[in-house]
Amino acid sequence: MIPRLSAFEAPTALTQSFLTALAKGGFCGELCSETSERLIAGTDNSVYQLFPQAVVYPAQVEDLELLTKLLGKPEFRSLKVAPRGGGTGTNGQSLTQGLVIDLSRHLNQILEINTQEGWVRVQPGVVLDRLNDLLSPLGYFFAPTLSTSSRATLGGMISTDACGKGSRIYGKTSDHILALKCRMVGGQRLKTEILDEAGWKGERLGEHGDLYALIDQILSERTEEIAQLPQLDRFVTGYNLTRLKDPQSGQYSLNYLIAGSEGTLALVEEAKLKILPLVKHKQLLALRYPDFLAALRGAEALVSLDPAAIETIDDTILGLAREDEIFHLVGPMLSAEGEPVPQAINLVEFIGETAEELQQKIDQAEGLIKQSQGQPGQPSGYYKAAKAHEIAALWELRKKGVGLLGNAKGNRRPIAFVEDTVVPPKHLAAYIEEFRALLEKHGLFYGMFGHVDVGCLHVRPALDMRLPEDQKLLKRISDEVADLVGKYGGVIWGEHGKGFRSGYTEKYVGPVLYQEMGRIKAYFDRNNQLNPGKIVLPCGCEESLVSVDGPMRGDQDRQISAAYQEEFDRAIACNGNGACFNFSPASVMCPSSKSSLNRLHSPKGRAGLMREWLRRLSIAGYQPGGRESMLFGPALRWVGGLEKSLGCYDFSHEVAEAMEGCLACKACVTGCPIKVDIPEMKARFQAEYHRRYPRPVTHLLAAALEWTAPIQAATPRLSRALMSNRLLRSLIAKWGGIVDPPKISQRPVNRRLALGELRLLNIAQPPADLDPRRDVVLIQDSFTSFYEAKTVGHLHELCELLGYRLWLLPHFPNGKALQVKGMLEAFAKVAERNHRLLERASYLGLPMIGLDPAVTLTYRDEYPKALGLKHAGYQVWLPQEWLAGVVDQQAARLSALAPAEFSARLFGHCTEKALEPQSQKLWQSVFKAFGISLKLEEVGCCGMSGIYGHEAKHYSQSRQIFDLSWRPKLEGDPDPGLRLLATGYSCRSQAKRLMGQRPAHPLVVLLERLGEGRHD
Repeated sequence: MIPRLSAFEAPTALTQSFLTALAKGGFCGELCSETSERLIAGTDNSVYQLFPQAVVYPAQVEDLELLTKLLGKPEFRSLKVAPRGGGTGTNGQSLTQGLVIDLSRHLNQILEINTQEGWVRVQPGVVLDRLNDLLSPLGYFFAPTLSTSSRATLGGMISTDACGKGSRIYGKTSDHILALKCRMVGGQRLKTEILDEAGWKGERLGEHGDLYALIDQILSERTEEIAQLPQLDRFVTGYNLTRLKDPQSGQYSLNYLIAGSEGTLALVEEAKLKILPLVKHKQLLALRYPDFLAALRGAEALVSLDPAAIETIDDTILGLAREDEIFHLVGPMLSAEGEPVPQAINLVEFIGETAEELQQKIDQAEGLIKQSQGQPGQPSGYYKAAKAHEIAALWELRKKGVGLLGNAKGNRRPIAFVEDTVVPPKHLAAYIEEFRALLEKHGLFYGMFGHVDVGCLHVRPALDMRLPEDQKLLKRISDEVADLVGKYGGVIWGEHGKGFRSGYTEKYVGPVLYQEMGRIKAYFDRNNQLNPGKIVLPCGCEESLVSVDGPMRGDQDRQISAAYQEEFDRAIACNGNGACFNFSPASVMCPSSKSSLNRLHSPKGRAGLMREWLRRLSIAGYQPGGRESMLFGPALRWVGGLEKSLGCYDFSHEVAEAMEGCLACKACVTGCPIKVDIPEMKARFQAEYHRRYPRPVTHLLAAALEWTAPIQAATPRLSRALMSNRLLRSLIAKWGGIVDPPKISQRPVNRRLALGELRLLNIAQPPADLDPRRDVVLIQDSFTSFYEAKTVGHLHELCELLGYRLWLLPHFPNGKALQVKGMLEAFAKVAERNHRLLERASYLGLPMIGLDPAVTLTYRDEYPKALGLKHAGYQVWLPQEWLAGVVDQQAARLSALAPAEFSARLFGHCTEKALEPQSQKLWQSVFKAFGISLKLEEVGCCGMSGIYGHEAKHYSQSRQIFDLSWRPKLEGDPDPGLRLLATGYSCRSQAKRLMGQRPAHPLVVLLERLGEGRHD
């Protein structure tokens, strides 16, 4: 009997009572106390980990009113809560052992846009990129720019007073707040806005008059102390006493009190924000330097040119970028023939209202650069990026800095804890020189990047937080850096808030102002219920502030056995940067997270559950292996319910539920900067899970599909008739869990071979006249050969017209479904057999291609992993990869084609885009050679993903995923002159199933161009 992993950790009686009161009071959102939900809310993009009591997701502002009213009741005054937005904080700002209030799932509406007056009203869960995507067509944008803009919420930005690129001219989030509506403990609403003297005095007579009187007293009595605070644009105090009154205009604003307060004063329910007209003209210069300090010193001269932003990237990040998908976009801009490999770059952006104004700035900058280019400590060269896609690619490189550092090799990885220090820009180079010496004294590897124009540099030392000695080193370095920045007139936090660094608050504001901040905290939160321990304690509170050596993820990871740590390294390496939270429907990663609005179903969420599962397995002493259970039935859910009722609940059921929702699209393999491969983890998890618990029927049917397809194809007319029978289809759905099963082609490949339409290659006795210059081999996949055989026919015809003979290797099951469902032993056997076959076929020296992207790429990705190889030793090409070489050879012939009278739109397959980032552009280049304009549609996953969309339990989510990006694109342009194309069999089937229109394979259009397509 395998020991149970852990007793189910129930919330405290106080928390349960609070959740019950919320439910009875009419709370409309979700109230979650499951272990998995609490685990995911217990981490962010920091080294810390807490285990909250529960997570609540308010669905409307009335939920916030109810929640805060209950907090003020005597029986709940010891309950602690913390608001949460995008969950990307680098210092544990939203982590708590109390109750997490997640404002991102539902309170994410853009309420009003007023371009005439230049403002928007939003709820706190709105993601920055989503807002700017809506504003852009109107000619406006919200200025604060973050590297996490694809998932950072505006509420979170307000909470930390966030800023990023361009802050020298645009300032911080607080500089763009016009008004806030907040809820205080007790349920009272507080509205903050910009007030003149009369308005301020009027507010002192209102509901919160005591607050206004308190602020007046502090501003009048502590003028000298406030004036002595560091004079930095990036000086974030939380409770920003320096900006509550503008000495020039005489205006007052409590917006600066709430912004940067990290949810310790009140919960923001709505914000009115200033928006600005879009910049009309911009260009970006990428300056290359021989060393990093030269780049820092060079920034001071560049500031005099008044650029919008200067961002620097060091050699560590540049080196890591060379191994990332981003490098194929930026590589040509970061090197030049005859120049040494750059060890740092400065990205300098210039903007202008007119083209002439911009050109004048660029001319001045280029003159300054050329004057000193090549001299010691000066740029070795530069690249001028004027095209929008070039500028976007370079800024994407900068945005990826955090994630790339997390993908560094070794157990010690760069982490955030002293990564947003700020000093006056004139001291930056000298300060960084000392900072580097400090880190090198401790023998640490590190990466650096950031905003040199404002003296804020992101520095991430590499530590292994599983080692107790490295945890102690984190505290020591933090203390040393806190002293070092003070020496140069700076602060340890210039951008990312305080969080677990709150212990340094008094060091920078002094004891007098710290006491005054405690008075402010006491007005709002006398019982220290809101995000307790962060920034400051209320006066009279005997609790403690959090500390930089607080509870860490490493404390949990240390309990995972060495074998599991090695095998599941990527799960443990996940640093929580949240790139997988990207809100954009067109982003490939992660479809299940986007459709469910549940971060449990993101790569980060699943990796977090895996870590906890491995920890519990290690504590229980569970040894992997043994015979897998292939039984099926409704036992899994029944067993889980029985265990829970007996108090011995197996946490692996929650992991299984989260993993089951993964579509195995592979987007996280390349889209995640850490390369967290969830499909691989899912397969390994399911292999272990189903050694203990029976498999559902759908797993077995999915695995058997490739073996049964040839049987169905032997009698296609009978098979199609059976699959058209409603009763049989309903029985398959009810007992097998499969909906909309596909029908065999009327003339599958085996029939076409029998009729002599296609050629079969016998590799044991190949024809004597085989020639790599005119012969090509198709590696069949079960889906195209048996369910869409006409596509094989189209490839055959196209090859003939291009002067090639197409041969088909005899069909064999690829086994991908076995891998996806975690039947790894069976998959390894299939992979080994097929690998030997493909090796023998490759000896013929002929190009080998595959039609379906998901199956074809298995030979590059899953096969080598299953066989313990770095590379398969042969290549099965995607059609466009092979055609790219063919069109180069036949350029003269193709150029004689008459101009195309139509253009096409390509909907790419998510796995293809993930594993081969250049694959779509290759189609574009092939189509260009054929004289056809091809638009690459920006879409995410179609929601089918092999068998996933056919599983009854996933049908609804499959539709939701399709509706995110595919449906709007397919409905958006009915122009009959545009051909709709899709590379994946799954994608074409999904579009046909859900919209009644089946995009063609790109081969069809190429065949039409040569004038011989039959389209049967």
